[in-house]
Amino acid sequence: MSIDQHIKSHLGCKVSNKKTISTRETSSFKILTSTGLSIFAKYQDIENNNLINQASELVLLSESMNTPKVLGFSKNCLLLEWIETSHNSNHQAEIGKVLSNLHKRTNQYFGFDYDNTIGEMPQYNAINQSVTSWSYFFWEYRLLFQIKYAFKNNLISSKEYKKLFLIKSKLENLLSSSIKPSLLHGDLWSGNVINGINSPVFIDTSCYYGHSEADLALTYMFGGFSNDFYRSYEVYSPLESGYELRKPIYMLYHYLNHLNIFGRSYHPGVLSCTNQILDS
Repeated sequence: MSIDQHIKSHLGCKVSNKKTISTRETSSFKILTSTGLSIFAKYQDIENNNLINQASELVLLSESMNTPKVLGFSKNCLLLEWIETSHNSNHQAEIGKVLSNLHKRTNQYFGFDYDNTIGEMPQYNAINQSVTSWSYFFWEYRLLFQIKYAFKNNLISSKEYKKLFLIKSKLENLLSSSIKPSLLHGDLWSGNVINGINSPVFIDTSCYYGHSEADLALTYMFGGFSNDFYRSYEVYSPLESGYELRKPIYMLYHYLNHLNIFGRSYHPGVLSCTNQILDS
């Protein structure tokens, strides 16, 4: 079905105006309906569970933070309420408080109920594996796939590939066995937090249960988060000692992911994180 058909099926109204926001494997649009409702719509030609998963994760996170209301979804289409933006500087402190609250939601095991995606790359979540070791999970289900993918596609050299594998032996010491599985947003860069009229609104998730610090690491890579955000987070969830040593481990995952999606402009970031980890 087309977007117009999806809107008629889910909402019982017609499209009055449609504005293209982006066109990639999944395209996005701002749509005004015949009833005056503004909608954010994602559409993809290929049928899979990605948009269904996004809808499920937004509903899950909505118990702890503001997310767009899910209006309808299928294997081709996701319909969300349109979020109007503001420039409220106080939102930075609110983001820190809300994120801390999310991370207090814990699970018995690392991973998630289903595999999802991180950007355009698959993200494997140890379904039904009952993983209790964070260092094992992060190597087997985060770094290893990205490293192999980068090597297969000639984005890293044989020497760099071997060097990345040395990280495995460092993780047991750097990632404590006391780390508990917290619910994560999973793709927390500034573009995935909208300054709504009344509060920050979180979008485009890659949820799983992991170390809370893994969410924070991505916030350092592209900016957009002020000191108010970090101070607020630490008021409610003080960081444990060794955080600065662990940060490049979690940043490495995202640099590898961006390398695999966008190309070699992220290669220096991969090497920098690798060297920091091996030198720690």
